[in-house]
Amino acid sequence: MTIKEVLDKTTTFFKQKGFHSPRLDAELILAHGLGLERLQLYLKFDQPLKEPELEKLRELVKRRTTGEPIAYILGKKDFYKNSFVVNKSVLIPRPETETLVEMAANFIESKKPLDGFHVLDIGGGSGCIGISLAKEFPEMAVTIIEKSKDAADVIKENIALNQVSNVAVYNLDADDIDTFVQQHTNGKPTFDLIVSNPPYIDIEDKEVEENVRKFEPQEALFADDRGYVFLKNWANKYSSLLNENGMMIFEMGYTQGEAILDHLTKLNIFKSVKIKKDLAAMDRFIAMAK
Repeated sequence: MTIKEVLDKTTTFFKQKGFHSPRLDAELILAHGLGLERLQLYLKFDQPLKEPELEKLRELVKRRTTGEPIAYILGKKDFYKNSFVVNKSVLIPRPETETLVEMAANFIESKKPLDGFHVLDIGGGSGCIGISLAKEFPEMAVTIIEKSKDAADVIKENIALNQVSNVAVYNLDADDIDTFVQQHTNGKPTFDLIVSNPPYIDIEDKEVEENVRKFEPQEALFADDRGYVFLKNWANKYSSLLNENGMMIFEMGYTQGEAILDHLTKLNIFKSVKIKKDLAAMDRFIAMAK
């Protein structure tokens, strides 16, 4: 079979399975399996494939038909302006989180010159937020803390992949702020910007897609207290490490805005607390100014 025949057959198969983007998925899997760029598939349409190549492609297609996300099959995901290694130990970066990076970048830009400017990314996952900011502003420092050892290893891979030298990653439980303060700060306000995409989905939420529940790390998705526990606790605890005129920006669920706004306002530790929307005009971020 030629590349064209396999591509067409795979596209038809994925279409029958009801995939949202059957042609794109087929292109990505074939390109990955054959070690080619997507454009090269079309330049080599008539190239016949050998049995070992076909067998490898069958295995990749089989993985996709189980519902495994394409990013895990490819082992990478493009996010913001960069590419990141991903595997089943980290959440797949979402497009809406790019808006968080843009909001953070706008805040950082307003604080130039950045001598001594320090960003903290809590629960970094793949490191996509912190590393994107570090690459955009190489003159500042970024610290990422991540509870999972496997996820922290992915962050280290992505630091190397994106060639940033201004990022430090610590394999620590973000809930254990005392250990973090003792080991990595002087006990005083240290950070000018704190960002996080914490777990915020209610464990009882029935709208979560099955393939998300099945393949992505549960500890990066779900939270107690109807999804609020980390949003509340981290905002409260880590505010003590935020410098005067600093900012915290957290991602949240689109239905959580008013409740988290009310909670954080009553803490009376921020000058202002504001809900920010994503590109779909949904409440998606909470910005806290100190």
